[in-house]
Amino acid sequence: MDSRELGFPGYMIYCGLIGSLTSLSIGYVIGAPNVPEKSIRGIDGDCGPNPYTKEGGFPNCFEFADLLWGFAVGSFCLGALVGGLSGGIVQNIYGRRKTMLISNIFFILGALLLGLTYHQAQFIVGRIIIGFACGLGGVVAPSYLGEISTIKGRGAMGTMYQLLIVCGILLSNLIGLGLSHPPKWRIILAINGLPALIQLFLLPSLVESPRWLVSNNFIQEGRDALQKLRGSSANIEHEFSDMVQLLLGHSSAASTSSNISGKGDSAYEESKQKIDPEIAIPASSAGTPHNYSISHLFTSECKGLAVIGILIHFFQQATGINGLIYYSTTFLGNVFGSGNSKYITVGVSCCNLLATLASVFLVDRTGRRTLLLLSAAGVAASSILLVIGAYTDVGVLVVVSVFLYTAFFAIGMGPIPWLLLSEMLPTYALSPASAVATAVNWGTNFVIGLVFPSLNKGLGNGTFILFAGITLVGFFYIWYFVPETKARSIEDIMAEKGVAPRSDYK
Repeated sequence: MDSRELGFPGYMIYCGLIGSLTSLSIGYVIGAPNVPEKSIRGIDGDCGPNPYTKEGGFPNCFEFADLLWGFAVGSFCLGALVGGLSGGIVQNIYGRRKTMLISNIFFILGALLLGLTYHQAQFIVGRIIIGFACGLGGVVAPSYLGEISTIKGRGAMGTMYQLLIVCGILLSNLIGLGLSHPPKWRIILAINGLPALIQLFLLPSLVESPRWLVSNNFIQEGRDALQKLRGSSANIEHEFSDMVQLLLGHSSAASTSSNISGKGDSAYEESKQKIDPEIAIPASSAGTPHNYSISHLFTSECKGLAVIGILIHFFQQATGINGLIYYSTTFLGNVFGSGNSKYITVGVSCCNLLATLASVFLVDRTGRRTLLLLSAAGVAASSILLVIGAYTDVGVLVVVSVFLYTAFFAIGMGPIPWLLLSEMLPTYALSPASAVATAVNWGTNFVIGLVFPSLNKGLGNGTFILFAGITLVGFFYIWYFVPETKARSIEDIMAEKGVAPRSDYK
């Protein structure tokens, strides 16, 4: 069977699940400080009868002013910004598997620092280090998922990244319900490193991305990796030829395609000898994977598609979703009391998970662009309803609005931005574009995490009217500029936008 017609080969799903453990770690990091916030800060007696004293050799809680706590929670985004910007270079040089290995090391180191926190400064340093791991993982995991996927399975595989983030957030909230008191809140933070430890041991069982291998001129290795991902009975010749043409140029693809014509392995071996990076990728073209820099990206034919993907990442965070995730226990506590707000927060996380599962089902049926439009419109409307409920003191409307807000975000604006770039850009342009998009994502995330406590203190739930306005701008941007990528190859989307294969660059 032609591999281009395959849906979900078993080994591909396995690689996707193990690769997505990175996003489980990211989700856990995002949600971990939410439920135990008052225990960590010693607010409202949640630190016990003797706050700010040592238990078992460690302080049982720490004094954080609102702005300092906002910085401490959001500081991991600064690390993620650095990790995101460097992630493109790292994954281009070392490959996807080794980059995941590096991010795992930082996840484990950051988790140890947080679990053994002795001072506010150490807490912040731990969040920054684990944030670097999030940024690096936020570049490599979506890239890997997109590059190993079949055309028909790409939507579901791409949304798997966001699904595991949501699972991580829910897991941190559930664990937080039982451990949100000193000194057990330290266990919540230390568990940050557990998914990374599991992935660390399982990484040797994954194949490297075939697209990365081909783009680095490891032709036979790329072919073998693709065959393993598609299954031994699949015919990968046409898919592999398309991949080589996109990444190395027409001459290399023509040589590779001779195997399709029935000339056997000897013809393929001959083609492999012909593929020389100096010939297939001229100096005037996009450059090799290692030197295709961020600055080169924005002067190349790929810049238009890259900008679309990067701006969608900005709008994802500008919805204010992580303000909700970081501080839902606090601002819902203003309406329902701190005891009830913890359980509502867990309910919101469950809603997030269910809606993300729905997105996995819908993304390859409804289409990416349609879900993005529905999601943006729903988030904006829910934000307005939340503000109305808050100002009219209708608690039920506030809760319904929060659940609707979360559900609408999860079906589109949550998973699809991580999917789009890998569907629109070839491997050589994907890494720098992913680096910038991830940095923009985490940078916006940091700003929202930093200012949200102060905004919430000054404006209350009226803060969400600001997010509603920005989300509406995002809706119209999606309407006019974002292409539909459902069931289309990268080669097809690039051709529609007038972006030629590498050997055609002038």
